[in-house]
Amino acid sequence: MADNQGRIEEIVGAVVKEAQLELIDLKVIQGSSKTIRGAVDYPEGGVTLRTCAEVNKRIVFRLTEEGIPVEDYRVEINSPGLDRPLKEYKDFLKAKGRFVLLWLNEPVEGKEYLEGELKEVGVDKIVISAKDNNFKIDLKKIKLGKEKIMIKGG
Repeated sequence: MADNQGRIEEIVGAVVKEAQLELIDLKVIQGSSKTIRGAVDYPEGGVTLRTCAEVNKRIVFRLTEEGIPVEDYRVEINSPGLDRPLKEYKDFLKAKGRFVLLWLNEPVEGKEYLEGELKEVGVDKIVISAKDNNFKIDLKKIKLGKEKIMIKGG
């Protein structure tokens, strides 16, 4: 079954693209419990549960058409949710003006973790404002970025 992984990834990618969605994450898990797990979203965000279910059905149909035994796999297509990782330029662009958490591959001004407001987003750099300082960070130096979920109390 391991040789099906590349075909599965191609099929999932094609179905997601046809639905005009972005494939945020995809894992094909082999072993005793075979799972195809993906996260999708619209480029502008806002994917619904109904859309995820429809994409799930299309993937199962396409895998069947391609002769991949879908009964061997559990297919799970979800939205990336609130905890969506910030990885690329487009991810950071969506979070501009919001608070972000950054874990860095290498220190920036002696810091391996930064938390602050995402002020500027460039193709290869971002600027965040943290503790009265602006930090200019190369996207390549970011190991993981997350939007900080802030709940306003009442």
